[in-house]
Amino acid sequence: MKTNILHIGKLLLLCVGVTMVSCDDWLDVRPKSEILADNHFETESGFKDQLTGVYTAMTETSMYGRSLSFGLMSVLSQDYDLKSESTYRYAAEYNYEETNTKNMIDNIWSSTYSCIANLNIMLQYIDNDPNIFTDNNYKMYKGEILGLRAFLHLEMLRIFSPSPKANGGAMAIPYVTKYDKVVTTQKTVNQTLDLIINDLLDAEELMKDSDPMADKEVYYTVRYARRYYFNYYAVVGTLARAYMYKGDTENALKYAEMIVEEGEDPADSNFSWTHYTTMNSQHEYEVNRLFAGECLFYLNVKDFDDIVKYHFTSSSTNNTFTPSETKADQIYEKTSKGLGNDYRMLKNFAYDGADKYLWKYHQYENSVCADIVPVLRKSESYYIAAEILKDSDPARAVELLNLVREARNLSLYPLSSTLTADEIQDEVRKEYRKEFLAEGQMFFYYKRVNADRIEGAGVGAANVYVLPMPDNEIEFGERK
Repeated sequence: MKTNILHIGKLLLLCVGVTMVSCDDWLDVRPKSEILADNHFETESGFKDQLTGVYTAMTETSMYGRSLSFGLMSVLSQDYDLKSESTYRYAAEYNYEETNTKNMIDNIWSSTYSCIANLNIMLQYIDNDPNIFTDNNYKMYKGEILGLRAFLHLEMLRIFSPSPKANGGAMAIPYVTKYDKVVTTQKTVNQTLDLIINDLLDAEELMKDSDPMADKEVYYTVRYARRYYFNYYAVVGTLARAYMYKGDTENALKYAEMIVEEGEDPADSNFSWTHYTTMNSQHEYEVNRLFAGECLFYLNVKDFDDIVKYHFTSSSTNNTFTPSETKADQIYEKTSKGLGNDYRMLKNFAYDGADKYLWKYHQYENSVCADIVPVLRKSESYYIAAEILKDSDPARAVELLNLVREARNLSLYPLSSTLTADEIQDEVRKEYRKEFLAEGQMFFYYKRVNADRIEGAGVGAANVYVLPMPDNEIEFGERK
């Protein structure tokens, strides 16, 4: 096996259990039967089924079903107070060579590039006959596939390569655009970011007039369902993230403001702030702890309770994922500033037996948040815009932060409009930590700004931001 990315057979596609598509319906193309791929992609349903398979693969525990959400990346963010016997103890110490930690890192790499390979196969066939698609679905599917490929590469870049601020000229992860036997050569971090952004821009152009999510004339229920897919606004939000990571604040602000503007009319927004009546419901299963309706993109994890209960309840034993009450108090400024009514603290912690646990992902039957993992939030764009505007328009920056805080039940505690740029930056940092607890994003914030320390870490941050590529990828892929 020459590399984890490409050499997995001539055209071997995902065959995973999906609620909508049985394994028998899936394309299982082996080296000797390439013709099956041609048959599979002769219809629109073939592309739909294969794309569904990618989304399902993304919900595995090696990706957003744990590692890329509340698992490894949140551990690296120092979101939790782990038990000394925890499997994640060494990850929290940034010992990436420890066996369990190394296996988790390697699985992130192989699982994500497997998804990318499948996206590339679809792109290889999608232009053969656009007439097989109904309505505007050719543009929508192609944009969705391109955008998702770019998004996943950005995830890999943020994990396995230096940040642009640290070393934009360093060799980066391979940006794979074809499914073949040729090893993809590396480019620099900055060059790879440009490839990511170019794909996202192409996706934006394809989807702006084809994705129902972008058309307010389409029934809301149809638009709402699109958040399970990499939709037009997921592309826009990722562009804001990618440009911000690159340090291109002009374009980052442009795309962040597109998300902000989309929500200016709550009655017409795809991503309205979660209403206080939902948060204060007497029925626990109705409380929207994930603020799911604000997500630009989320995934549906089948039987999520089977994963969650082993980390966020008394059943979790050694592998509990929760901050201590002291840490939660510090994160949410309960004692220092009296912000205990913040929904992100008030509603997201609960007792299970004698101990208190992070309750954000708790699975109530018939819950509005059941089986959901947030992947992209609209609040991130508010934080991006505020961080950019802190020097040129600090009043607007504070206003944007206060809009999120108001939605989190902090309207009685607004940030002052007279905050300095440094004070605004500090509030942005604190908001990231509150908003993305157990979602794996705080590590990337520290990395993007090249912080010299990660709050709660026992070691300096100088050598922890770049996770190692798998050994066989380095050896056989000749990676640097």
